[in-house]
Amino acid sequence: MSRRRHTLRIALASAAVAGAVLAPVSTAFAAPHTPAAAAKSSPVRTVKLLDGSVAKVYKDAKGREYRAELLSSKGAKLGVLDAERPYVLRGDILIEIDVMTGKVGSLRAKDIGLGTDRGHHNARGGTQVGITALPGGKGNRAVVYQHSRYEHTAFVVWNGNLAAVLDAKHPQKPVGKGGDYLVKLNARNGKVTAVKDKGHRGPSLPSGKCVAQKEQSIGAGAMASLYNTPRGPEAWLHTADDNGRPAYFAHLDRKHPSLPKDAGIIAKITNLGSAQPKFVFQTQGGPGSHPATALFPKLPKGCVVVNHVK
Repeated sequence: MSRRRHTLRIALASAAVAGAVLAPVSTAFAAPHTPAAAAKSSPVRTVKLLDGSVAKVYKDAKGREYRAELLSSKGAKLGVLDAERPYVLRGDILIEIDVMTGKVGSLRAKDIGLGTDRGHHNARGGTQVGITALPGGKGNRAVVYQHSRYEHTAFVVWNGNLAAVLDAKHPQKPVGKGGDYLVKLNARNGKVTAVKDKGHRGPSLPSGKCVAQKEQSIGAGAMASLYNTPRGPEAWLHTADDNGRPAYFAHLDRKHPSLPKDAGIIAKITNLGSAQPKFVFQTQGGPGSHPATALFPKLPKGCVVVNHVK
C-alpha cells in the first residue's frame, strides 16, 4: 500500500469522529498538480482569459514544449498549465494549453460543443468528432474529440456546467444529483454511454436554482464537492469506490466548518458569512508546506446568503 493511500486511510478513520461517512478508498482521482516554478526567462506571449486572469506562456529550455503560468488580474499566482495538467476549470471557465504549440484558450463550460467556442477548448489539438446527448436534463451532453486514431477525450456538460473531462486515464465519472448517472468513455473509439444506477443512494446533496457547485481536487486521491447555498457553504469530501462513484467521508458546513485537528488532513471553510467563502485544505506535503485554498462558486444572480454567521 502506498504512503499516500495509507495516510488517507488514517485521515478517514479520524474524520469519523466528526460524523463522517466512511467508504473504501480508491485512487481513481489523480492528486492535484503541483505547479513548478516559472522560468526566469520572459514569456513568449501573454493571453488574457475570459475570467479576467492572464496566462503567461513560456517555452522550456530545450524548446520542445510550452507551459503557462496563470495569474489573477492583480498578479497573484493561480497555477501552472503544462503537459502534466494541460487544463483547469476556474468557476465556469475552462482554460487549456496545447503544450506543443503554446496556444492557450478559455471558454465558458456551457458553450462547449455549441459552435460558439471557436475551438478554444480544443487548445490541446484534435478534432471534434461528435456530441452524445446524455439523460438527466435538456442540454446534457458529452462532446468528443479525437487526438489520434485510438485516443479520444470527452467533455461532459451537465446542467450547463462542465462535470467531467474523460480520457484513457479517467474513463468514467458519476454525475447528477447523488451521482445517479455513471458516464463512461471508450477512449479508443470515442463512444460515450450513460447508465442510471437505480440502486445507488448517496447522501442528500444540496440542490436547487440558488445552489452553485464545483469540484476541487484536494490530493491523495480525494475530491471536495463545494456547494454555495443560501444557508451557507457546504463541503462534501470524497474519494471514489471501485465503480467510480463518490465515497463520501466527511461533510463541512457552518455548524461544523473544520475537520478535527487529529484528522491527519486539513480541511476547513473560512469566510463563512461572505458571498464567496473559502475552502482551505492540505492532504500531503512535508515540512514547510502550506495549505492550499479554493474559492466557493458565487451564488447565481438574484440569490443571497441568509442567516450569516456572526
